[in-house]
Amino acid sequence: MINVEPPAGNFAASGGSSTHNIISESDSRLAFKVKSSNNEHYRVRPVYGFIDAKGKSSLEINRLPGPAKEDKIVIQYAEVPAEETDPQAPFKAGAQQGEVIVKMIAA
Repeated sequence: MINVEPPAGNFAASGGSSTHNIISESDSRLAFKVKSSNNEHYRVRPVYGFIDAKGKSSLEINRLPGPAKEDKIVIQYAEVPAEETDPQAPFKAGAQQGEVIVKMIAA
């Protein structure tokens, strides 16, 4: 299981950026994948990554100028063995175990 802090992103319609922490509550190493409902206005970095057991990873979200609206970022995750080196591999193999939705609000 993971949590995201802060749990939502608030942006000006003219654009902006925010940093969020993806926090693992799992005793296992996790891989994550970030998807957006609006790839036209949002850029996230990293798109794929690892989080150590009980660890955290930073997620940078940039919003480009555009109309005011609500979107969402979906962070999918899966347990991976310590020797896994490719964070994309578990998702290509269909190993998703859960997801967290982060609201993106541009006003």
